[in-house]
Amino acid sequence: MEVKRTRPSPALPDATSSDVAKPLWIILAIVVCLLVMRQMMHQSVFFDGAIYASIARNLSEGTGSAWQLQFSKTLFSVFSEHPPLMMWLESIAFRLFGDTIVVEKCFSFVTLLASGFILLKIWQSLHADDPELRAAGPLALTMALAAGRVSWAFTNGMIENLLIVFTSLAIYCIVKSYGQSGVRKAASRLIVMAAAGFLIALALLTKGPVGLFPLAMPAIYWIAFRRPTLVGVVLDTLIMTVTVAAFFVVLWQFDGARDAIQRYLSIQLLPSLSGQRGTGGGHWDAVRAFLRVNAYPAIITLVVLLCDRRWGIAAAKDEARRRLRLRAATFLALVGFSASLPLLVSPRVASFYFNPSLAYFASAFAVACIPAVMRALRGLDGVARRRLLSGLYVLLALSLVLVGVNVGRPGVDANTIANASAIASRICTSANACEEIVTVCGAGAEDWALYGYLERRHKVSLADINSRTGSYLLVDDSCATDISGYKDTGIALTKYRLLQR
Repeated sequence: MEVKRTRPSPALPDATSSDVAKPLWIILAIVVCLLVMRQMMHQSVFFDGAIYASIARNLSEGTGSAWQLQFSKTLFSVFSEHPPLMMWLESIAFRLFGDTIVVEKCFSFVTLLASGFILLKIWQSLHADDPELRAAGPLALTMALAAGRVSWAFTNGMIENLLIVFTSLAIYCIVKSYGQSGVRKAASRLIVMAAAGFLIALALLTKGPVGLFPLAMPAIYWIAFRRPTLVGVVLDTLIMTVTVAAFFVVLWQFDGARDAIQRYLSIQLLPSLSGQRGTGGGHWDAVRAFLRVNAYPAIITLVVLLCDRRWGIAAAKDEARRRLRLRAATFLALVGFSASLPLLVSPRVASFYFNPSLAYFASAFAVACIPAVMRALRGLDGVARRRLLSGLYVLLALSLVLVGVNVGRPGVDANTIANASAIASRICTSANACEEIVTVCGAGAEDWALYGYLERRHKVSLADINSRTGSYLLVDDSCATDISGYKDTGIALTKYRLLQR
């Protein structure tokens, strides 16, 4: 009778887990280049990103004020769609470095680096006693970038990027306080929980109530690890909640802040929650979006586990370590759910709203597949390992070349950018002297990208035809208004014509 033998894991006497994980860092760098940096080099940016950058630029130049932000003279003349913190911080960068597209690109890249660093520290704290998983953090980050619209958001300067920074910092405070070395003493923990509460308040000042989910972390940590005591969980949650409340009680004492909060609640938050604003996407659409944005990490994990089952090296049976890994994966998944569940019951949801939760779901999937990946990497002999590293370095070099090739390209909005530049060339006598408002008739009244590029690049606002403001009129074939008092300027535009009174 033939006995089926399991091939033992080959030993690499001089290779630590960090050495084995080196290819994972190179893969992460390649993914950052291909999914983020390549498109970040383009001039194109999603309308929301153009709004935030324009508001920050305007604030840096004295247009609008800290509590009355302004996008343009016609659209969002008083911006109440989001709290102001991201625009405040970005305006500092504009004050320091001037009005250039590099500012918003670098600001977004800094949020990417900060988010990645904080998430890596959370990962390392959770796996402090597990060298293999601790060293494989770059795979968790790679899977997070592959999830949903995470890389797209960093490319386009979305407000969720800064939200991830503050919520992840708050979670790190809690994880570190409850870490493997033992729960901190009461006085020390009070300071840490107050700091976490302050970070949650900053998350609220970035994008409103969606930043509240770290308040659930003490309870989630107790569910996963049975630390600290239930009394400690209640007290720590109370400290964070009181800190958040105190922060906004102080803000409420200032007229400007109070007016801004009231405008945000009445114009944006309450109408959105009641379904009066936005294009919907809630309920079952939100559930489908939730499944879709988590699909790639789930598929990657499934493929790795299937390959490991078919060709992999047998895993060592260490039940204690397996239980610890299961607890960590449970914690990460519950964190993801705490950030996602409020969105699933909201009547207004877009797929990128889930971004703050996706790194935690991706990390939970990573806990499941990293042991198989690390076994495979340990199983490589010296020649195979050198070949793998050489191939990855070549791919990284090609990725960097691709990033360089894309520097300054117009990108997906090339036609709209060209239209904005052509319009400005006609109505501007110099770089800083343009006719401030152009009237628009027809489809251009809802061409939000054109609004964005005209304001961000040329400080030109579009106004509805009913206002009849200024001497220029932008029209297309859908314009049904009498334009007999205007003549065509003759400039070349895609889809539109620019007329002058």
